[in-house]
Amino acid sequence: MSENSDALRRAYDAFNSGDVETVASTFADEITWEGPNSDGVPMSGKNEGKDAVLQALGAIGDQFERFDVSPDEMVEEGETIVVLSHLDARTKGGNELKLPGVEVWRMSGGKANRVQSLLDTAEMQQALGG
Repeated sequence: MSENSDALRRAYDAFNSGDVETVASTFADEITWEGPNSDGVPMSGKNEGKDAVLQALGAIGDQFERFDVSPDEMVEEGETIVVLSHLDARTKGGNELKLPGVEVWRMSGGKANRVQSLLDTAEMQQALGG
């Protein structure tokens, strides 16, 4: 495994355990995170800068009791890593949600510079009561 994929494995584990410091250490200061453009879906739109990304990730707790994202497979080509993942979550309304996802990470020296995140927004909105 490369330095970049090792950093991402640590980041996913840290996110799922609530270790914000380790998650933050994976992001470059100028990181850009692009998610779906769907109202009410966590991490939607474009978040620029480490503070904005961490704030958006933290807001997930406003809608969910549990929100775990786990990598199933990492495909690495140079500084780009495509993560095939799965989401296992429970909304604050008690709805269970299990979805596949894809995150495309542009890395450099173990730091994420750009992330694009894809998931089934219709199913997410339905689970959230939208």
